Amino acid sequence: MHLWTALTHDQRISDLQAILSMDEQKRARRFRRASDSRQFVFAHALVRLALSHHLAVPASDWHFDRDSKGKPVIAAPEMFSAVEFSLSHTNGLVACLITLSAEAAVDVEKVKYTHDLALVAHQIFSPTEQRTLSVLSAKDWTERFFDYWTLKEAVAKARGLGLALPLSDISFELDAGNWIRADFACAADDDPSVWIFWRNHPQSQHAMSLAVKRDFDDECEIIQRLVKFDGARIIAVTQSRHIEPGKRATSQLRRRVTA
Repeated sequence: MHLWTALTHDQRISDLQAILSMDEQKRARRFRRASDSRQFVFAHALVRLALSHHLAVPASDWHFDRDSKGKPVIAAPEMFSAVEFSLSHTNGLVACLITLSAEAAVDVEKVKYTHDLALVAHQIFSPTEQRTLSVLSAKDWTERFFDYWTLKEAVAKARGLGLALPLSDISFELDAGNWIRADFACAADDDPSVWIFWRNHPQSQHAMSLAVKRDFDDECEIIQRLVKFDGARIIAVTQSRHIEPGKRATSQLRRRVTA
């Protein structure tokens, strides 16, 4: 799993616009706020540049479409149609996940408290999540809210369901060691044990979560790169890796814990 991220404050977009398609450039101009237009350009340029890092295709030559569920897919070059990507952006941060897994997604959000968050939590969080939030306050409450939110959004995006998946049917339990346990209601029609969940806080002002449905037996390596834009290029600033055990290792661990 290759997770590409970039902080967008104080970055220039002039050189990046040229690698976007004509349709993407038109969509960028439709935003009313200049900040939203900038985030759109950064995000779609990052997808193109990250894909071109892995595959020998010029950044401007990628063509995208949407599948029957509305998920973005590679339309051309057709030989790379099996490569999956997920894109997310928020104020100050863009992220792109590149993988061969059919159901995988990333979601990022700016961690910022607003008065309507409590109402949102009541509507879309499970009773377990609401009980956890009820004993938190201030900064801890806000951070946990966005941990839950980004994890739920990542699952919905990975499945290609978006808002059609009731987010209250997915419940998460978290601890300080980045341990994540998920429960799905019957209506969600899925098995949480076949999913890999991961979360991170790129600096303290953003929440980022990843959801991957395990369609492989091997371990899952998440390679996270923080990059900066240099003209129409990306330059690595930092790189880190996280390993999730394979199915067999996970099953053996569960048996040992049960025993």
